[in-house]
Amino acid sequence: MIAQEVGQISVLARITDHREGLVTPALYGIEVETVIASTIDEADVFARRITHLRSYLGAYTGAFRQGDTVHLSGRLVHIQGPADTGAFGIELTPWSATESYLANLAR
Repeated sequence: MIAQEVGQISVLARITDHREGLVTPALYGIEVETVIASTIDEADVFARRITHLRSYLGAYTGAFRQGDTVHLSGRLVHIQGPADTGAFGIELTPWSATESYLANLAR
């Protein structure tokens, strides 16, 4: 699986699947409700195509359940899988000295 960074994004999203959120990296299915900020053009167009949150930060392992609304701020990435299927997601990583990545329960 290859992840290519597209830009930075901050959104309110609803957790749609938490089954793989109990391991690190935690993987959650999400549906974006509102784009708050972004470094990319036409962020609302991308928002409809963002399907997951992947967190390498252990604090978010097992933190969310299906139906939770979360405020996410992280890297917008394009994921290319082994079956040539592409998807967009938000990644939270500890490997950045210039950005702070977070996921806070909103409701």
